[in-house]
Amino acid sequence: MVKTRPYPEVSSSVHKYKVTLSMCCFVFCSALLGITIACDNKPYVATVNGSKIYLEDYRFQLDGKMRMMPGDFLTRPDYRKRFEEEVLEGMITEKIMLLRAQELNISITDAELEERIKEFKKDYGKDFSDLLAQENIKYEQWKEDFKKEIILQKLVAIDVNSKIKITDDEAEKYFNEHRNNYKTESRVRVAQIVVRDLASAKKAEARLKAGEDFAAVAAEVSVGPEANRGGDLGFITRKIMPEPLDKTIFSLPANKISPIVQSSYGFHIFKVLKVQPAGIGNFQDIREKVISDIRSQKEEAAYTSWLEALKVKAIVKKEKNISRKE
Repeated sequence: MVKTRPYPEVSSSVHKYKVTLSMCCFVFCSALLGITIACDNKPYVATVNGSKIYLEDYRFQLDGKMRMMPGDFLTRPDYRKRFEEEVLEGMITEKIMLLRAQELNISITDAELEERIKEFKKDYGKDFSDLLAQENIKYEQWKEDFKKEIILQKLVAIDVNSKIKITDDEAEKYFNEHRNNYKTESRVRVAQIVVRDLASAKKAEARLKAGEDFAAVAAEVSVGPEANRGGDLGFITRKIMPEPLDKTIFSLPANKISPIVQSSYGFHIFKVLKVQPAGIGNFQDIREKVISDIRSQKEEAAYTSWLEALKVKAIVKKEKNISRKE
């Protein structure tokens, strides 16, 4: 520890000034503390490690969740009481996790939050505001809940998922023990030329019969989004395509070109590039899928254990008759 030199002697007037200043600071801080305590006199339903879950927040959560329940649900007192307890338990669990995030200094910046909100809104477009209004949810409240959700996602990623490791030997052993989980359906890799009218389809067909390359013709005349890949649709299984197309594709041998087939999208010509029969692939082909499956299982088990450990350490105190508090 770095030691500081004592102050030299000071005159009594200066000493009195310092004492007076200290007293003023004490009085001010005490008053400020009193204001803080007064402001925090809101009724609460529970505390987690001394941190309060307020009655108004609980009621807000309860009201929102009750709106999603069937109408006759509220007429059963036993169901309602259990439901109210489950809502509170959910809020306690969330509080425990948020306190853990705070302990680890996990947060989200305003800029990051706004970027995530922008991404979220893309999925809903103009319907986003209507959805909030329909559910009677204020935007600021939704934003705060969304912020919590992101923080909790970060927490689990850092405090749980990042600690999970899977070796290739472990993955290969799992694959050998669960081979039946990795059976594959028969599938084909297929390319298509799709055009709007029959005349264009016949012109394309004539070029193919004359020996032109399928991919080159597709890139030039096809109106499908895969045209820039030479019409390559990749591997597909049965029942992915509409019935007339599906039947045509799966009746073709590899490297054969189909006759013109009509659908609601237009007129199609197909070429099967590769046929892959049903069976179990080798480990290297599906390694990433196997590792993903193991990770999902381990993450779920680790999350459950981690959360239980946090709950055991947490000091939770619930108020009585919380649903009837005014």
